[in-house]
Amino acid sequence: MTYPSVSIIMPVYNGAKYLAGAIDSVLAQTWPAIQLILVNDCATDNSAEIIQGYLPDPRITYITNRTNSGVATSRNVALEHATGAFIAFHDQDDLWLPDKLALQMAALRRHPEVGLLHTRYARIDSEGALLPEYRALNQDAFGNRAAETIVDNVFEEIFISNDIQPLTSLIPKKVLDEVGWFNPDLPGVDDYELWLRIARRYPVGHLQTITGFWRQHAAQQSKQGYAMLLIRLKAMDTFLAADPDAAKSVTRAALVARMHGMNRGVANHYFYNLQDYRTARQYFKKALKFKPGDVGSRVKLAYCVLPNPARNLLRQLRNSLKRQHG
Repeated sequence: MTYPSVSIIMPVYNGAKYLAGAIDSVLAQTWPAIQLILVNDCATDNSAEIIQGYLPDPRITYITNRTNSGVATSRNVALEHATGAFIAFHDQDDLWLPDKLALQMAALRRHPEVGLLHTRYARIDSEGALLPEYRALNQDAFGNRAAETIVDNVFEEIFISNDIQPLTSLIPKKVLDEVGWFNPDLPGVDDYELWLRIARRYPVGHLQTITGFWRQHAAQQSKQGYAMLLIRLKAMDTFLAADPDAAKSVTRAALVARMHGMNRGVANHYFYNLQDYRTARQYFKKALKFKPGDVGSRVKLAYCVLPNPARNLLRQLRNSLKRQHG
């Protein structure tokens, strides 16, 4: 039996606490043909020393960026050195089960039409313990070799919401070369924008078993609230600008719900949290293009266009009414 090679990409930046465990979970894979590409993005902790201890292993390719460049650029650098026919992604703080790649490669043999194959995952805390919602799962939920693979055209589902974690994804290299690599201008959502591009052209497969553990901790970029909402909206705008016909591939209801909701959310952030009415006005206008009947956004937009003295007067009247009815 021949074993197509899988190149696993792991950007490294100041995650020394978890790095050895992450590397070990890759090297422990039962799939025999792997290339682990470690990209040191100018880490200032002892990550480089940890990596040096693994370098005698011929399966490892080690690259050091000249400057700190971010995850997307590091992934693209790794892709330039990837020799595998398939590409997988593993963050420095996550973990794989030993048969993760073997299960996915078997699924891809059954479904060669798939452009992206992902799996279920479980969340763990900073110390590696399962989060409460996963503790009741029995062993059959983890690494189940009899698990079904659901293949479908899921572009609209991904457009509405993303639950594909890079740690579970496996992609044919030819697909990445066709649709393009990661966009460095979309930090934190570069993977999501890539999933959209793939799902526009290919069916997506979901293997119904847990193959890895996504670690949750305070330093994660995905917990940065409104900053992430802004960059998610930028990702959607970037994707639709590059592929305007993509909007025709989702229902009008889905398009309105996604784009109106995101623009309104950003507008409310600038309106309530920052009192930046000039910027809020821009996003309320964008939201109303998708849902003109949104009365609340129209009222806030009207407030945004008022001159400062008029807004101050309205605030004084509102506060006075509150005191009268307090």
